[in-house]
Amino acid sequence: MPTPTRPPITKGAPPVPADPPSDPDDTVLWGRTDGSGGPSADVAGPARPTLPAPSGPTTPPSRRATPDPFAEETLLSPRRPARRAGLRGLVDRVLGRDAEAAQEDPAVERCRRPVPGGRRIAVISRKGGVGKTTTTLMLGHTLAAARQDRVLAIDANPDAGTLGHRVTPQTTATVADALAALDAVRGYPDARRLTSQAPSRLEVLASPADPQASRALTGADYRRLLDGLHPHYSVLLCDTGTGIIDDATQGVLHAVDQVVVVAGPALDTARTAALTLDWLAAHGHAAAVADAVVVINAIGEVGRVDVDAIITHFYERTRAVHLVPWDRQLEAGAVTDPQLLAPDTRAAWLEVAASVADGFALPSPRDMPGR
Repeated sequence: MPTPTRPPITKGAPPVPADPPSDPDDTVLWGRTDGSGGPSADVAGPARPTLPAPSGPTTPPSRRATPDPFAEETLLSPRRPARRAGLRGLVDRVLGRDAEAAQEDPAVERCRRPVPGGRRIAVISRKGGVGKTTTTLMLGHTLAAARQDRVLAIDANPDAGTLGHRVTPQTTATVADALAALDAVRGYPDARRLTSQAPSRLEVLASPADPQASRALTGADYRRLLDGLHPHYSVLLCDTGTGIIDDATQGVLHAVDQVVVVAGPALDTARTAALTLDWLAAHGHAAAVADAVVVINAIGEVGRVDVDAIITHFYERTRAVHLVPWDRQLEAGAVTDPQLLAPDTRAAWLEVAASVADGFALPSPRDMPGR
């Protein structure tokens, strides 16, 4: 299937990048899975309840007895074995270049922009099937691989979101569990017990899979969750549902600093994304629209659509626009190994992440009066 070769389009000169961090010891930082080395430290306090361990609680017997009809080992072809470990292997696997080249790449340096106080980003789309969850995942993988601090992707879709299926699970804890345990999260190790971590160092907090297992989550729940986890992560990504006027999504939108709007190279998806920007601008989020990054995912053959005209429309309304090539490795809806992506795809996601990181230096709508 043909893939668009048009390069991503961005507006404005990128900011002067911060000095890249020194190359850490492979086994001390990048080779670890506990996420140590981030900006926050444990806070001393009284004894608190035991949180779920990273390996997760034992699956109840009633669930163990029923085989998973969607098990990856049954439905997917085997993955290629991983290549190198440590920092050099991580950068090569996720960003598609070795550590020495990454140190000199302006896009990587932009991804490493400092975020004093942390940054919260909502990935939104009112149209399903355009790659919103994939955008959250790849943005998270890329930022986590390029940076030295902690990056967390939260599945903020209250209707059985699928972000948790895109990394190898290390715990059965979900957003609902995190909310129940939030008062006991007094340091990063407590937060880490609630997440699963990919080799890129991206952490994921899954959505409840069973709609009957917990009450409906509200906007207040997600705002409380973001406030509670924010001190332990430099970057928080929120994969939202498609109902932008739903209470849950409204809560997320009022609690984030930036938005990434996802569309496809088709008239209906582009029109829906444009209407989403209209709605945001009309409901108190005009600053977020001006600072938005638009991702157009080429999820299939472009056909007769004038993609240049779509790009131009969003280019005139937002800070940056990117067209990401179609890649069959992202179609499976399963655990995604960035090393299997085509070089053009990895390069496109690096540019998306760099554009998002450019916004770290801009004022946050959360700091405006009345927010």
